[in-house]
Amino acid sequence: MSDIFKKDFLWGASTAAPQIEGGFDKDGRTPSIWDVAPKDKIKNGESCKEACDHYNRWEEDVELMRKIGLKSYRFSLSWSRIVPKEGEVNAKGIKFYSDLIDRLISFGIEPIVTLYHWDLPLWVDKYGGWESAKIVELFREYTRVVVDAFSDRVTYWLTFNEPQCFLMNGYMQGVHAPFKRHYLSLPKFTKIFMRTNKVAVDVIRTRAKKNPLVGLSFA
Repeated sequence: MSDIFKKDFLWGASTAAPQIEGGFDKDGRTPSIWDVAPKDKIKNGESCKEACDHYNRWEEDVELMRKIGLKSYRFSLSWSRIVPKEGEVNAKGIKFYSDLIDRLISFGIEPIVTLYHWDLPLWVDKYGGWESAKIVELFREYTRVVVDAFSDRVTYWLTFNEPQCFLMNGYMQGVHAPFKRHYLSLPKFTKIFMRTNKVAVDVIRTRAKKNPLVGLSFA
């Protein structure tokens, strides 16, 4: 294998905030569109409210990562944990991710940060979510807060995870939150997403304290 993978290859694992964190109403966090999803929309009627309880067990989780020898860990941030409502930054949310990043680095695990993995804050959804151009500036400000807080330690950034899923499944097929079937909105929300991704990349590149590597994640 050594002739295929270089020594600095980042063997790792990946998670999403709504899949593992839980703590949906802890320490100032406000709900996302997945927290209020009807039970019949999720297999076995499960929810993101507790999930794997990573919010309370993150130290144990990182210790497991160390034990199995991970070299990198990609995780997403909960937008509504960091910005629980428009114009407000949650210091406890910042601290949670800051402590996680510090612990990863202390174990030699490279943190890879995803800004958005499907869990749109409910307060943003009330403006129209990805069908409203307002999200462009809201996401710009969220990105600024995150980059200012973590870019002294984070090199690798992913702006979005699988945009084709949260846009098509959430706004056209109606099988993912927010469960809409707005087929004629495809050109609109696609353009809005592309504008939002651009401003996020611009913020990372102009404000990052370390030289950033930025990308998108596609399945």
